[in-house]
Amino acid sequence: MLDIPIVKIRPLSPERVAQMAAGEVIDSLEAALRELIENALDAQASRVQVDLWPSRWQVRVADNGQGIPGSELEQVARRHTTSKWDGCSLGFRGEALHSLARLGSLTIQTRHATDEHGWLATYDQQGELIHKQPAATALGTVVTVADLFASWPLRRCPPPQTRSLLTLVQNAALAHPGVSWQVCQEGQLLLSLWPGQSLQDLLLQMLPQVEPSDLRYRRIQEGDSDWELVVGLPDRLHRPRPDWIRVAVNGRFVQMLEWQRLIQSVFQHALPRHRHPLVVVHLRLPPEQVDWNRHPAKSELYLQEPQKRQEQLRQYLQDLLHAGSAQSSRRSLHLLRASESKSLYRVSVPSAAGCSLPPLKALAQLHRTYILAEHPQGLWLVEQHLAHERVRYEEIQRHWQLVELETPVMLQGLSSQAVEQLEQLGLEPEPFGPATYLVRRLPLALCSEDPEEVQGSLLELSRCADLEAAQVALACRGALRNGVPLTLEQMQQLLDAWQRTANPHTCPHGRPVYLVLAEADLARYFRRRWGICDRPLSDPKLGSLRLGDSLAAQVRRSAGLPVLDPTDEVNSAPL
Repeated sequence: MLDIPIVKIRPLSPERVAQMAAGEVIDSLEAALRELIENALDAQASRVQVDLWPSRWQVRVADNGQGIPGSELEQVARRHTTSKWDGCSLGFRGEALHSLARLGSLTIQTRHATDEHGWLATYDQQGELIHKQPAATALGTVVTVADLFASWPLRRCPPPQTRSLLTLVQNAALAHPGVSWQVCQEGQLLLSLWPGQSLQDLLLQMLPQVEPSDLRYRRIQEGDSDWELVVGLPDRLHRPRPDWIRVAVNGRFVQMLEWQRLIQSVFQHALPRHRHPLVVVHLRLPPEQVDWNRHPAKSELYLQEPQKRQEQLRQYLQDLLHAGSAQSSRRSLHLLRASESKSLYRVSVPSAAGCSLPPLKALAQLHRTYILAEHPQGLWLVEQHLAHERVRYEEIQRHWQLVELETPVMLQGLSSQAVEQLEQLGLEPEPFGPATYLVRRLPLALCSEDPEEVQGSLLELSRCADLEAAQVALACRGALRNGVPLTLEQMQQLLDAWQRTANPHTCPHGRPVYLVLAEADLARYFRRRWGICDRPLSDPKLGSLRLGDSLAAQVRRSAGLPVLDPTDEVNSAPL
């Protein structure tokens, strides 16, 4: 018989428990920086200086906040001590300094308004004060943590990344725009931000290539919630990664996957394929509606009435997107203009009566696919199917309300799943024999179609998972096909209708609708030193033209369209 040792359950030593707790709070140099920044903000600082020495695993944060009274320095780094009781602060955990003392070498230099002079204090790994002496110090606090994780070498792999540390400071600045910031690494200045009135003011400093007209900003106070939102116009600003979809709650940026997916869904039909929007959201709520005890780093949270907040966010984003789209094409060489002519493609679009900009003029049809149009500052190639698809998509969205039919439409061969899909869209097919159904309601946008087209559209709808997919599918199905010849009058009417859409730059699937051949680019290509533009060719607002680019790459840059470049810098403003 085998001798099986009896495993005894023993309590962990207090030292081991303290190490585990400290490791949960501080797991990286980034986490150490986060805790020190939050302490500075809780101290009501209006200026924060961050100094980094990643190679030495050292960080120092100096602020001009309230400071720490000399009488409290003895207990400031002990376990289970905090000055944050109301739940409104960022560092409610209260043991960051104790954790930092356990994992590195902690030094605090501070002066409080009640003290005649400042103090310099050092601590051992238990958070006990080992030395304290007077020091000439301005009001505020300087906390230095050196040799972090010296006893935890595995925590030093991988080494800290400057980009993640800068992103942390950027997020803190966005959430607290009234604070000035300075970040240095190894003695070199990396980032300097001055105070602003809003989140947008700080964002423009972080992305110097972005202009105020590229953004839409709104602050909404509704009931007990206070929303602040900044949205990049999708035809101008989009990213290869979702790194500028950022959400903050009560002064701290958090990971909220449901909100990130919601933001992506709002923008998916206004962006080119595989691109992501620029959206920054800050929601302020009463402290009792937020529970931060979900993750040690407070990067996740529990939120009261999450569905209500998501619907609010969706509505605010849609309002911003639609409000911005009416002006979004001014940068695209003054494309939009009012036009009252009727379309041959059964579309009804709102006029832009307040706009007096010149229109595109149809010149010719290329390969029965592209419309060549003249603009005062160049030529445009417009793909006719994609342009009409955008027109139909927005028309269908505006006129989706269901209406009763005098003569029902008969559908045969529907599967149970197809019937369920139609029911979810509110079309309510009625059984009328084996595998046969009658549909007595139709979206208003389909009522003018031929009966055969209506049947085909309904069959298309029965294969769509949701309303949004159904609208995209119908727009594509009924759009003008490539290969169809058009007269100049038809081309002009299509261009006029397309110009007045809310998002003319992409089709509902995210494909670019047009290509700009700007006169400035043509002049550069043919090595002419003059152009009809009222700005010099070196003006960056004409597009980031680069030596060595092909003509196609240059004109796509000037149009704000993605360029097939491994670095993918177009429309991807650097940090």
